[in-house]
Amino acid sequence: MSQRSWLSPFALPVYFFGLTIVAGTVLLHHPISLAGGRTISWLDAWFTAVSATCVTGLVVVDTGTFFSRFGQNVILGLIQLGGLGVMTYTSLVFYLWRKRVSVTDRIAVGQSLLHDPRFHLGSFLKLMVLLCVVIEGGGAVLLHLADSEGFGIYSALFHSISAFCNAGFSLYGTSVMAWRHDIGVNLVLMVLITLGGLGFYTLLEMAGISQGNGVSGKGGGRRISWQSRVVLRTSLLLVVSGWGIFFLAEYFGGGQDNFWGTLLEGAFQSVTSRTAGFNSVNIGTMTNISLFVMILLMVIGGSPGSCAGGVKTTTFRVLAAFG
Repeated sequence: MSQRSWLSPFALPVYFFGLTIVAGTVLLHHPISLAGGRTISWLDAWFTAVSATCVTGLVVVDTGTFFSRFGQNVILGLIQLGGLGVMTYTSLVFYLWRKRVSVTDRIAVGQSLLHDPRFHLGSFLKLMVLLCVVIEGGGAVLLHLADSEGFGIYSALFHSISAFCNAGFSLYGTSVMAWRHDIGVNLVLMVLITLGGLGFYTLLEMAGISQGNGVSGKGGGRRISWQSRVVLRTSLLLVVSGWGIFFLAEYFGGGQDNFWGTLLEGAFQSVTSRTAGFNSVNIGTMTNISLFVMILLMVIGGSPGSCAGGVKTTTFRVLAAFG
């Protein structure tokens, strides 16, 4: 195999992800990342690094008590890199260093995040960074305002980034179960998870429409593209249908909460099940119907070019249309 194929822009993300995981494993294994003189095996450090980079939210140790602030920052960095894509940040570094970025590199980033090989790399990266800073920063502020004691400044920022990147990592051993009845905290987290799962194509297009740069409609107005409309409609359908099933299954299936509590919990679980990883209820006590629906939502996941995983909402929509 030629050197050119080994260093192709389509292979570089694999290498960068691998290097990111290795670097994260080494840092998490170092004593500076651990709290209270604890030790961690290389396997557990590797698992945590992979889980954070791949934004799965699975943990083998309690993030909030086992790791020091430095270790938590390492995990947060891995989440941010994994959620938005290592290739994106690598291209950003090249762009800021004013290095020459080839046409194939631009195509690779465009197809992976926007499915548009014709986009302008510099403008896209600037909008990406600005959008993430605004959403994650705004989410942190709102979480802190919703509960300043439960979500201090650092905790609010950590959970805001984790929610937007659909990572599911929490500084609390019971995730967000302590706020199962807190409407403000639930709403902020649900909005962050939803925005992170819509895809950057849809988010940037909606932002462009607000500035008058959208697709022209028949009446001369601005409208979003067909793909973004499919993403928004399918996402709404999945959230509403999942919400209804969770509520009915838990409220009439022996759930321990009251009407309004079950209603809020059903909404949160419907949103977070599609790869976000947070939970406001004990998953082990949920009914089999709820667990089955949760599996289906996890399989579908988020939308193309988003922080979420799964087979994607557009794939589900196409399969449903031909079903």
